[in-house]
Amino acid sequence: MESAPETQATTVTPARTEVAAPTCIQLHIPVITFIKIAAVLLVTYSIFVLWSLLLLVFLALFLAVTLYAFVDWLDANGMRHWASLLLVIGGLLAVVGLGLALILPELMDQATSFTTNLPQLRETALNLLPAGGGVRLNAQHLMENSEWTEAGNWFNHFMSAGGVALDGIAEISLLLVISLYLLIDGSKTYEWLLAFFSPLKRSKIRLTSKEISKVIFGYVAGQVITSALVMIFSFIVLAVLQVPAALMLAILAGVFDILPILGFIIATVPAFLLALSVSPQTAFIVLGFYVLFQALENYLIVPLVYGK
Repeated sequence: MESAPETQATTVTPARTEVAAPTCIQLHIPVITFIKIAAVLLVTYSIFVLWSLLLLVFLALFLAVTLYAFVDWLDANGMRHWASLLLVIGGLLAVVGLGLALILPELMDQATSFTTNLPQLRETALNLLPAGGGVRLNAQHLMENSEWTEAGNWFNHFMSAGGVALDGIAEISLLLVISLYLLIDGSKTYEWLLAFFSPLKRSKIRLTSKEISKVIFGYVAGQVITSALVMIFSFIVLAVLQVPAALMLAILAGVFDILPILGFIIATVPAFLLALSVSPQTAFIVLGFYVLFQALENYLIVPLVYGK
């Protein structure tokens, strides 16, 4: 018998794929990078700590640039430079001194008068609320607290506010000192700083600074116009309604007009309180006129003035 042919079985082994060993990634950070990060953190912390002083210097620069425009105009009209500086500085100090002379004595008188007339103002405020209502009972219970009834507490509050006002006067004085220094000696400092740049960059910096000066002067001039309009309008309204300290309140309204939104609130509250001493109707009329002028200023006066 013939035997069946033997078949040889072949096994196929799969090809091995070699896996590369993981390579070690090395991250090299130069020492200068750490120095830069530390410098940025140090500058950020310094700005945070010295923020109020830096803001004061920034505002002083604004004021100095604006005043220098008047000095430059006087120089162009034939006046000697020292005489132009003396005239502009004297005018600035006269305006600031006159404003403080008009505000501070009147402010102290009104604070004393407010503490004296506190019981009458309390009754006037309660009469504005509906009789027998829960709101009036709660308000009456609140005002019977010693913090409301004792005039001495209010006088202490006014004295605390006076301390804040003195701090403000000190900051204004420092602002004026820095501004006058920049006005008198700022050109020499400016030329000294330009010496660190190449001639090409110097010409670009001069051109840029000239354009920035025009923009700053235009902004400050626009703010002076709007503040003057607020002052005139407030004085007319308060004088016609016979509100006490009309001139002081008008000056405060013009000064605080620099601050958007917050300045309106700060100027309106004392005007409303002093108008309340005349009558509740007078107080709400003053409030209505203030709100009306604020709307006109935001949507009509400011776009018109700053647009030009």
